[in-house]
Amino acid sequence: ASPLHAAKGVDAAQGDLKRGLDLYLSARFDDAVEALSQALEKNPRSKTAAGLRSICLWTTGDVAGARRDAQNAMTLKPSDAETFAARGFARFVRRDLDGAAQDFISAAKRDKRYALAYFGMGSVRSSQERLKDALTNLNLAARFRSDAAAVYIVRGTVLEKLKHHRRAVDDYSKALKIAPEFRWAYFYRGRAWRELQEWRKAIPDLNAFLEFHPDFEQALYFRSNALFAAGDFRGAVKDLDRILQLNPKNSLALANRGVARSELGEKASALADLRKAKALAPEKRASIEMQIARIESGEAMAAPVPAAADDSDVEITGTPGKGLAGKAAGELSDTSGIAAQPDLPQEPLPVEEDPEPAAGASLLPKVQTKPPKRLPQVGPDVD
Repeated sequence: ASPLHAAKGVDAAQGDLKRGLDLYLSARFDDAVEALSQALEKNPRSKTAAGLRSICLWTTGDVAGARRDAQNAMTLKPSDAETFAARGFARFVRRDLDGAAQDFISAAKRDKRYALAYFGMGSVRSSQERLKDALTNLNLAARFRSDAAAVYIVRGTVLEKLKHHRRAVDDYSKALKIAPEFRWAYFYRGRAWRELQEWRKAIPDLNAFLEFHPDFEQALYFRSNALFAAGDFRGAVKDLDRILQLNPKNSLALANRGVARSELGEKASALADLRKAKALAPEKRASIEMQIARIESGEAMAAPVPAAADDSDVEITGTPGKGLAGKAAGELSDTSGIAAQPDLPQEPLPVEEDPEPAAGASLLPKVQTKPPKRLPQVGPDVD
């Protein structure tokens, strides 16, 4: 190709790269992968595009593809905020969290209002469980890119982990206003409504998610909780039936179905479920036996309230991981999602000051994917 033709290709690739970044921040992750792939077709030597595509692929659950791109981006020699961020995300994917943090700090030093730098840093800190630092960075990312649904999604998951469920609901609602096709935000918001025990708000959100991911066990379980607490015992049983079709040894679903069946007056089947649950989960023997005794005596059940989720019940992923890009929904990978495992910041600066990256792993002076959870024991409880 002539030098002129090559230059045109690089220029066109840069346009695709910018478009891919915007799509990524808009939570249109599959479209972002496509745009960055087009950038790489026009300029195969672009390490920046490879680095940025690595985080997009990571987000959609394509871990192997993400790692290939990340490896390709490691020879990148950054010169501006965008290229530092691209290598930062590549390092994130490679689990070099300290290196990723330093790249995001370098990006912010070159452009103090570069939202992607703070977003990357917030994601790193979230993964490292440095949640207040994560929140500081994500707040800045949201200030500089108020139209970035991905920022609200990650910040929402951080807020959930901090037990600020109502603020998490607000962030998921902002994300859905910007990206209504991002169904995972309905799951996250439904989960947060459940923690707030606002069952009749949780149910429609979980319905909206399950319409597209009907066999996602955790969403079925959360909806069964909400239906039970709202008095729809038959609806709860239906969701628990589906969980048990998917996973017959789910002792929690068995126990909860037993409790729900008892509320429907189906004493024999309720006791059968609870006895099977006890055999599968001897560590829950005491609580299950308490339910069995209650049903056998005919004693009415106290007002059902699902137990509050502990930290393991909140997936700090910010991104959906497997299931988003046409992969089987139902389990999220520990190694998928922008906030799945890494680190970043310090104390927020006064509003009138420009943010200055702090020393160490934070962007300032001093939010998958996604694993199993511990749920209630018995009862619905980017050259």
